[in-house]
Amino acid sequence: MPGRVVALAVVCAFAAGCSLPALAEQAPAAPAKATAPPSAGAKVAAPSANAAKVAVPPVCIEDGKPYDRAALHARLAVLGGADLEGRAPGSAGDLAARAVIEERLACLGLAPVVQPFTAQNGRATANVYGKLSGSDPDVGDEIILVAAHHDHLGVGFPGANDNASGVVALLAVAQDAAQHGASKRTIVFAVFGDEETGMTGSYFFAAHPPSDVPIGNIVQVINLDMVGSHSSRGFVAAMGTFKGFAATKLLAKLDDSYPKINVGLGGKARGSDFEPFCKQRIPYVFFWTPDARCYHQKCDTVDRIDEKAMVSIASLAGDLTRTMADSSLDLAATQRRLGCGVTYRE
Repeated sequence: MPGRVVALAVVCAFAAGCSLPALAEQAPAAPAKATAPPSAGAKVAAPSANAAKVAVPPVCIEDGKPYDRAALHARLAVLGGADLEGRAPGSAGDLAARAVIEERLACLGLAPVVQPFTAQNGRATANVYGKLSGSDPDVGDEIILVAAHHDHLGVGFPGANDNASGVVALLAVAQDAAQHGASKRTIVFAVFGDEETGMTGSYFFAAHPPSDVPIGNIVQVINLDMVGSHSSRGFVAAMGTFKGFAATKLLAKLDDSYPKINVGLGGKARGSDFEPFCKQRIPYVFFWTPDARCYHQKCDTVDRIDEKAMVSIASLAGDLTRTMADSSLDLAATQRRLGCGVTYRE
């Protein structure tokens, strides 16, 4: 079955009542090449002309509670299931995963945009993002960027925790934000490709920011990567929450509402999609649960996910997202003063 048909079939399995449309044969645009990681403070190139919006009317904003466990399980079963064959960049499973993400963001009214690029394996893949514009005349252009990666290692490696769990959490946060309506600041939901080979998609996004997501306007990144294995070590790390940062202060209060998960504040992180933004001096919170047994193994399957804790982590991330988006704190001033709390030497 051609990749696009596979993708649409998965979307139909994901959304009840869907029917497959007739497919027009179109030659795909050549994907842009990923560039080397930008240096801190470097100017970035113009957005890719290949970025394309996916126009679907919003129909699912009010289709249930954003953090309903059964709904999150259904999405996890699709994105982390065997049919997507590990979501290697450029594969039919990769295309299918992106189709699910695009469909969900579209029906939430977030007008998803596809930003194509070439993965490290030489195959075409893409980032996908949607946005909820801010309403405040003073800080409405400031951006809270919620991020996760959609790829994994390929056939035989389901990647349910890494990182179907993060994508499912991001989509729940997106529905939560859509139900609440516009915040003071803009919220962007970005799902990156080809993270496993070195954050290729997020580095590409940071080096070629779309015109409606200026890199200089991003004041906070909230990264969700492997949030389904709380039971492995009994905690979720919220790395990047250093002393003096707005997110640290806000998260310490929000944590009180989630007594059944153990949130570890502080700590430097490495190797996930917050990194290219941190190199641009943008603060981050990186939600991550260690997986002592099945990290990058074939046993990273849906049945091993700690769903109760995953739902709580997603909800906590959603609370942090909306609280920061509506905060009266001067997030831009904190960013200018402290950067991301880490100094990189190129």
